[in-house]
Amino acid sequence: MKGSKSSFSRKASLIALACVLIALVSISFFLYPREKIVNGLLVDLELKGPEPGRYEELVKTFTQRLQDEAPAARHIRTKLYYVHYQGLTAELAKERRPDFILLSPQNTPWHMYRDDDGVRLNAAKNVLKKLILEERIPVLGICGGHQFLAMVFGGTVDFIDSRLVGVFPEKYPKQAIAEKGIFDLETLGSDPIFSGVATHPGRFRVVESHHEEVKTVPEPFVNLARSRMSEAQLIRIPGMIVYGMAFHPERSGRSPGNECSEGRIMLGNFVRMVSDQGR
Repeated sequence: MKGSKSSFSRKASLIALACVLIALVSISFFLYPREKIVNGLLVDLELKGPEPGRYEELVKTFTQRLQDEAPAARHIRTKLYYVHYQGLTAELAKERRPDFILLSPQNTPWHMYRDDDGVRLNAAKNVLKKLILEERIPVLGICGGHQFLAMVFGGTVDFIDSRLVGVFPEKYPKQAIAEKGIFDLETLGSDPIFSGVATHPGRFRVVESHHEEVKTVPEPFVNLARSRMSEAQLIRIPGMIVYGMAFHPERSGRSPGNECSEGRIMLGNFVRMVSDQGR
């Protein structure tokens, strides 16, 4: 009888210990969430590309800074795979299975994409549109990528400076009117991308650097923000994680006390949406 009690006591102790361990594991899971990984496909839209230095800050922001600077992306690690727009194919997307597509800025006027370059650009447009509508892959376009995204769906893009419309310069003229520097944007609607940044109606501050702009926002996009100079600043397809930002959310202001952190917070919100959706 004594041995039986001893055996029962040992079993009870083991069960109690197991319960404690399970509780500790459960608590640690909530206190220290597992890191998630999202994979992005960076599409370089520069005419001749690649020019890694031009979008280096964008890459560093996504792959190194967001976990520390954007609350929504605190436990999300982002990886980026590079492809020039001329190499963007449905087969590549199927092989890489990206969680999202990132459309880079570019530094060449869009009218210079002609002849064979224009054919390849149109091919990339067709691939991207199919990936968005049929595969429902999340997309984020930055500056020129924002303009390209609008053009994919039939939107029009042209110079901010009306003196350059119909002139077709090979490069962006230094003396041309452009939206450059730190600007306040006005929200035009509520959206999860604004979480931690602004409530509608509201304002937020970003860094701009573009000579061309989206003149007409195509269906099914809606415009979510505007500046005094340029109307279409933040476009989205409702119900889908597809955004275009005319500004540079990866950049911060250079003046003391004005870091323009709102842009990076929005990037974190985008990454969080992508992670929550999963693919």
